[in-house]
Amino acid sequence: MYILSSLLCALVASPPEACKALRGFYDAIGAKDKSPSFADTSSTCCAFLDVRCTQPDGSPSPPLGQKEGWKAGATLTKIKFRGGTELGGSGTLPGALLLPLAGTLEYLDLGKEGDRSFSGTLPAELAQLTALQKLSLTTGKFSGTIPHQLGRLPALEKVTLLSKRLSGTVPGELCHRSDGSLRKLYLDDNVKLSGTLPPECFLLPTLEEISAKKTRISGTLPSKITAPLRLLILEEVSLSGSVPEELCKGEKLEELVLRRANRVSGTLPTECLSHDTITKIDLKRTKVGGTIPSLDKAVPKLKTLDLSNSDVSGTLPASVDMFSGLEYLAVDRTKLYGIVPESLGDIRGLKNGTCTLQNAYDSVFISIVSKTCCYSNFWCPLPSNAPYCTETSSGEAIVCSVMSPPPPPPSAPSLASDTAVVVLLICAIAIPAAAWLLYTLCKRVAITSTVVVPKMTELDSAAVEHVPEEEARPTHYN
Repeated sequence: MYILSSLLCALVASPPEACKALRGFYDAIGAKDKSPSFADTSSTCCAFLDVRCTQPDGSPSPPLGQKEGWKAGATLTKIKFRGGTELGGSGTLPGALLLPLAGTLEYLDLGKEGDRSFSGTLPAELAQLTALQKLSLTTGKFSGTIPHQLGRLPALEKVTLLSKRLSGTVPGELCHRSDGSLRKLYLDDNVKLSGTLPPECFLLPTLEEISAKKTRISGTLPSKITAPLRLLILEEVSLSGSVPEELCKGEKLEELVLRRANRVSGTLPTECLSHDTITKIDLKRTKVGGTIPSLDKAVPKLKTLDLSNSDVSGTLPASVDMFSGLEYLAVDRTKLYGIVPESLGDIRGLKNGTCTLQNAYDSVFISIVSKTCCYSNFWCPLPSNAPYCTETSSGEAIVCSVMSPPPPPPSAPSLASDTAVVVLLICAIAIPAAAWLLYTLCKRVAITSTVVVPKMTELDSAAVEHVPEEEARPTHYN
């Protein structure tokens, strides 16, 4: 390894030196290319099945695996372990052995999941492959963290790290180079990858695609987004916040997927639904609310609209046929209600696609009941020209049980009614108290107004006894 590493000074290796370094790399990992020319050490490595070279004059390359036809000065630009190589038992990636290819190697694909795929950690030496444009890793045997040194690569355009064992956080250095070339960042399935997405990535003037589904990435969605994003997939993550309005004001947005990011809230951005380039909006199992707006122009490129299990409310607009390109529509388990527009049947792509309106649980306004399992907030009658939207998952027709709109929900109590309640409570307490006080007062007045007769003494009794009979008799008047 030390001898081969000393070739680092040759930033642009000549074909013989490049092939020598590549064979040393193969020997270190116990790998063999399946091409017949691999056993011939004097033949060019450009004939290897998992290697791609570029002719010096830009002329077409010979057929894959053919050693004849390569011109002097051909450069090794791609290594792609995708079935043309038999890997050995160790599989540990010796990054230092690739350093002689630093000035020419543009694409390094470390292969997909397999019994003999690479393992270990991502070596920091990869950051010295200065010509590298694409780095791909889809095997689940790599562990450790993402080297922050990768942010130094000036030509790096695409990073695909779909391992299941990478941990740590997303290094902000990946998006620090405003003069860099990073356009695509894929970090899917790294269930141990946590922390937040660097806000610098959403400001990078070159970044067009971000995908980090099924990770433990958390934090909030940034309110400021200036990157020209074409694709944003943050499925099954712990992000919170609302969908930024700036996201839908860009000119390139095609896919917005926040599926099962159940902490994301806010309102449905109307700019996204009417965007000229949008093809997919998936907000399933989020807390996004708001309403579906009426459209005054067609949105023919939108193929998928999944709002199921969200807090979207209101009614389906009569102009729903403006989503003329829809092939997948799911609005079940939402707060949508009302009449289903006949114009839904004018969307031809739903006929052979997916259209789901029913709910799988009872709700406030039950008006569509299936024979098997499903309910909906929509009113009957259903549009007759869209039977594929009014069937259960088992293919049975939904049976309508309520033919008229249900009564509106009770209005919220007003300030006046709240005041009346308070007055009634005060009266209920004050009136009995006042009655008791009045009763007590009257009782005291009655007692004080009564004449008290003094008790007769013995002297008074004797005087009465000696009163003459004539004086004691009453006087009669004729």
